[in-house]
Amino acid sequence: MGSNRRYGSDVTDQAINEAVTRPRPISLTPAEIGQLDVTEPPKPEPVKAWVRYPETPVQVEARAIAWTERAVKVEWTMRDGSVQQAWVWRSAVSLRKSR
Repeated sequence: MGSNRRYGSDVTDQAINEAVTRPRPISLTPAEIGQLDVTEPPKPEPVKAWVRYPETPVQVEARAIAWTERAVKVEWTMRDGSVQQAWVWRSAVSLRKSR
């Protein structure tokens, strides 16, 4: 058996998610976030979040860097080292244990 030429030997969920997404996630609009109080923790909380891209939604291991009663601003690091951020609905986020 040879290696996968398109993805190489890295066929993790993260590698597949990155292969099918564009570099820009779709974030909630200011109207969707609303005029609610924003909490910014002193240390980001590790979370898993469903993030929408034009092609498909993906679940990423992220850090919650701000939130309101209805939305969470998450950021995550791509394999190439770039950092992306998006506001997502609160129900799209779950806590994860720190590594």
